[in-house]
Formats: sequence, structure tokens, C-alpha cells
Amino acid sequence: MEYKKIIKNNITIHNINTDRFKTLSVVVFFTKEFDKNDIAFGNFLTNNLVYSSKKYNTKTKMATKGEELYGAKVSASYCLLGKCESFIFSLDFLNPIYTEDKYLDESLLYLKEILFNPNVKENSFDIDYFNIIKNDLVSSSKAIKDNPNLYAGIKYSQIMYKGTPSAYSTTPTLEDIEKVTPENLYSFYKDLFDGNYKIDIAILGQTNDDIIDKVYDIFKNIKSNNKSLQFKIEHKYEDKVIEKIDSLPFNQSKLYIGYRLNNLTNYELNYVLRVYNTILGTMNDSILFNIVREANSLCYTVGSYYSKYNPSLTIYAGINKVNYEKAVDLIKSCVESMKNEKVLKRLFDSAKKTINTYLNNYYDDLSAQINHYYDNEFDTIEDVETQRENINKVTIDEVIKLNDKIKLSTIYLMRGDNND
Repeated sequence: MEYKKIIKNNITIHNINTDRFKTLSVVVFFTKEFDKNDIAFGNFLTNNLVYSSKKYNTKTKMATKGEELYGAKVSASYCLLGKCESFIFSLDFLNPIYTEDKYLDESLLYLKEILFNPNVKENSFDIDYFNIIKNDLVSSSKAIKDNPNLYAGIKYSQIMYKGTPSAYSTTPTLEDIEKVTPENLYSFYKDLFDGNYKIDIAILGQTNDDIIDKVYDIFKNIKSNNKSLQFKIEHKYEDKVIEKIDSLPFNQSKLYIGYRLNNLTNYELNYVLRVYNTILGTMNDSILFNIVREANSLCYTVGSYYSKYNPSLTIYAGINKVNYEKAVDLIKSCVESMKNEKVLKRLFDSAKKTINTYLNNYYDDLSAQINHYYDNEFDTIEDVETQRENINKVTIDEVIKLNDKIKLSTIYLMRGDNND
């Protein structure tokens, strides 16, 4: 694999030349600082653009064209990434070396049609398709309460990350959905190309200068800015622990416990924390799994994850409401046991093997490779083999010392009152 970074007219092209895949991927990122008012617009826009265009003005025509191009597919998403938000448009299609010459041009025109020729009439998105998307978003927003894992996670984040972009979900509220109209959505769409966003384009597959030039030609007339952005959130949080219990008619209760990570070095954040989290709650033989579930039978599920861009560690568990206090105490004791060298020694080598296996998957993962070079625009991320070297350097003593920088912040229970 060969990587080359090209900057033209403030547009950054990430050329990832590899013969590992039989496809080509062109992924376009529009990135700017997060604005909570954009959430509903982001959902409306990404759904509308891939649903229909001026030329392919029905969902069927859009899908049929993709089938004619040997299954070419354009997808779109709106994401929150630390301090930033991003629109991501992806074209995946068969490598042109396996088809006729015109196939490359037709595939790129398919992406161009979807991005730059939306189904718009008189500066307004087509009302019929707009309403279809709106009804879907309304249904999704209303259905959140029917999904205990999703709903509890959203409510926990609102408490844990209050005052930061991490407190917001990408699912818009009903109130925000009603603020979007076909007219102001089109105005929002036009802002994508007027220099408000940093534009990155990743091209992955067997590439050459001709392919790079043709991709750039699609975007050469739009404006991109070169504003310095970063994902990491710098925020001063309150020292007191917040404990909150909500109730809904679920059978199972959802418990979230959040810990702040204070003043971690880049090495600790990227490597020591990864080993720490794997031992605590992600590997098959993790401390949380062994103690909370296996030894005490207090939960249906249990695990942990961490946020790198809003430094924190979260432990989650699906429990019966009567076990709330005992589960909290046991989870706290599991975190405390991360200071115990004897406990860590039993799991330390397995944790590193687990992480190394995950790193091996990088070479067969298109998205992981593309996201690596995109993320590197906003953070310093070593290549996968350097990551492996640093993971293998982490010591038990470094994991133990990490506990000095972890502080309990939030305990949240979504109590399932259907379970007596």
C-alpha cells in the first residue's frame, strides 16, 4: 500500500493506492465545528440526497442506475466527531480495470449527480420526497424510547457530557425536525460548497494519476477552507459525582457509570488506556464479565468503552432494578482492582493479544484505512504497526498508574419498572 497526500485549492486528497481490494472507494468528507442546530438538517440532507436526484428522480431509478454500474453504491451519513461534525458521502464501485473504459467516468458521474444535482424545484427540495424523509425521521425519533439501550445511552450522555458536543445525539428531536423546511434545507445544502467546511477526499484502491485527476475535477469549483480543526474537547467539568435514576416500562434496567480521565498524555490516551479498557471490560475474560456477571450473576450484559476525544471511560450493564446498589458497588470494586498487580498479571498478555488481533483486521478494512488518514487531519495518529509496537510496550505498572487519573463522574440508571 502506498499513501500520498495532495492539496489542491484547499481540498485535501488522500490517495491510498492498494491492490488488496477489487473495488474503488471515493469518500468525501465535509467537516466543520459542531453546531447543535445542524443535527436535524444533517439527517434530512443526507437522506434526501441519496433518495433521489434531478436525473434519477425516484428511489427506483436511483437504485437501477447503481445496478447498471455493477452494483455501484453511494451512501451518505452525518456524524459527530468530538468537537466537529462531518458529512460523509461514499461511492463504492468495481475497479475499472475489470470493466470497459467508460465505466470509471459513468461511476464518477453517478456520484456527481447525487451530490450536485439534487431533486430541487424553485430553490426547494421536492416536497413529496421531503415528506417521506420527514415521516421516517419522526418515526425514528419517537422510537428511541422503545429501544432501552439507545435511550439510556442518550440520557446518560446528556448528563455525563453536559456542555459539550458529546451530550448530543445524531437523532434529532421532534421539535428540531419541525424547524426544517424544503426551502431552508436547500439553503443549508448550498452552504456545503461555499467555504464553510474543510473538504477531504479519500480515494482507495488501485489508483493512478488519471483517476485522481478525474475525481478532483468533480470538486474543483467548490470552496473549501483550511481552518485548523481538532476533534479533542477541552472542557472543565464539575468535581461532584452526579447520580440520577429515571424510569420507563422496560423489563430490564440499564446502568451507566462514567469516569473522567484527567490530564492523560498522548501515550496514555492512545495506548495505556486501550490496554486498561480491554482488561476491564472488552475482552472475553474481562474483569467486569468475570466478577459482575459470572461470579455474582447480577447482569445480562456488561462491558466498558472509552472516548478518546472527550476523555472518559464508561461502564454499562443490563441489570434487574433490585440489583442496582450491589451492581454499582461491584463495578466500583472492579475499577479499584485495576490497581492490583496480581489481578492484572492474569489478564495482561491476553489483553495485548486481543488488541493485536484487532489491529490485524485493519488491512482488510476499507473504512478503517480511509478513516485513519482522515482522522489524522485532526489528530496525530500513528500507523498501525507503530500502534502495535506501542501497545506491546505498555507495562503493568503504567496501567496501574493510570488509575491516579481516573475519577468517578456519573452514575445513571434507566430503571425498568416492568420487572418486579
